[in-house]
Amino acid sequence: GPAASLALMLACLGASLGLAPAHLRGPAARLALGRATRAFSGPRQAVIEERLASAFAPLHHLAVENTSHGRKEDESHFKVVVVSEAFEGKRLVGRHRAVNAAVCEPDGSLGFHSLEIGAAKTPAEWELDSAVHPSPKCAGGDGRGMSR
Repeated sequence: GPAASLALMLACLGASLGLAPAHLRGPAARLALGRATRAFSGPRQAVIEERLASAFAPLHHLAVENTSHGRKEDESHFKVVVVSEAFEGKRLVGRHRAVNAAVCEPDGSLGFHSLEIGAAKTPAEWELDSAVHPSPKCAGGDGRGMSR
């Protein structure tokens, strides 16, 4: 409820300021704070965040944005930014394949219409350029290459 959300936000704020034990500091605390302060975060977004956090630990930065047009509750479109040392030595296509693999369902399907990878960078690359370009307008379709 609201009290639990407030407690989580205060704990995460303290963690981000260095006022919490070491195990509550860093990207995990920032991820939890982001979840607690967003207007809407549905179950699909939580799964995406958990899968990416697990696949690319330790994370330097993670952002998962619900870019669904219309109702955010539809959870059909997402934009992700992943910054991790796990990308060191990998070419861009390999990084994108790794992000896709982390987000996909066990059967290899995406489970929603659109995944945009805003950035997949190493911490050093992110420090040099943390710009994430705006998303293009969705051209429609039903996620299988078919028009609606």
